[in-house]
Amino acid sequence: MIRPIIIFTIILALGACAGSPDNTAEISEETPFLVSYPAENPDIYSAGDDWTLAWSDEFDGEALDENIWTRQVMLHPYNNEWQQYTGKPETAYVEDGYMILKAAMKGESYNKGQYTSARVISNPGGQNGKSEAEGKTFLYGKIAARIQLPYGEGIWPAFWMLGDNISETGGDTPWPVAGEIDILEAGSKYEPDFGQGTVSGALHHDPSPGNKKKVNEFMVAGKKTLADGEFLAEEFHVYEIEWNEDEIIWFFDGNEFGRVSISEETRDEFHKEFYAIFNIAVGGHFTVQPGPQTPFPQYMYVDWVRHYTK
Repeated sequence: MIRPIIIFTIILALGACAGSPDNTAEISEETPFLVSYPAENPDIYSAGDDWTLAWSDEFDGEALDENIWTRQVMLHPYNNEWQQYTGKPETAYVEDGYMILKAAMKGESYNKGQYTSARVISNPGGQNGKSEAEGKTFLYGKIAARIQLPYGEGIWPAFWMLGDNISETGGDTPWPVAGEIDILEAGSKYEPDFGQGTVSGALHHDPSPGNKKKVNEFMVAGKKTLADGEFLAEEFHVYEIEWNEDEIIWFFDGNEFGRVSISEETRDEFHKEFYAIFNIAVGGHFTVQPGPQTPFPQYMYVDWVRHYTK
């Protein structure tokens, strides 16, 4: 079992973010904590009596199920991110009942392209929609995953979804017209401790009539910050949405922290099939850039991902 134990002391720093100093994240001075992978907190999740398990991947096999999951190749990622998604098996694999994503440094310089990482998608047809991978898509219901996140300044982990018709993976619809559902993002440069204790959820879509302007409307659902300076990486947490014809509701460990209506005519993107994504970004517009204070390698442990219906 991979069980990296990391003692990390964070030194006071300022994020290189856009905007005034008033919205720049500050991190507390000399903040030590211990991260052990996998965390040992028990799995006490319950979907509730009204929900029936329709599909799951518990990652109990010996290898990643490539009929469902594809390690996406993206050597020039979006959002000014510094990592390269190489698609290599060592960046995403199954071990001891977990899907493990790994981000690592390629050398010793802190620059764009000097990191490798994983972006794992459930898109039918895989990378370009043309493979024989069956994949897995979702429309409505409860979509949940139990995850232990990576941590560190400039680390941006996410569990999210894209419309199955998006051109990125072989469809005929560009982003954001295809729609995006962010179930979990962490690492924001605008939050305390560079977002390492804050989970946020959001939607992206094109609100223009007929989707002709291809503009991005970013709708923040809400956010949740752990108390007492705790970091999300210290334990496994359950990140989930409940999605129906009228709205999407976000939950963290079973507690609601946001909701957005999708009943409007201009939000028709969210009434189509979506596929799931897990990834670790390094740097980028959402966060700050990593440096010597950021430890590598970084890990995301996914215990399970499940889809429930009523």
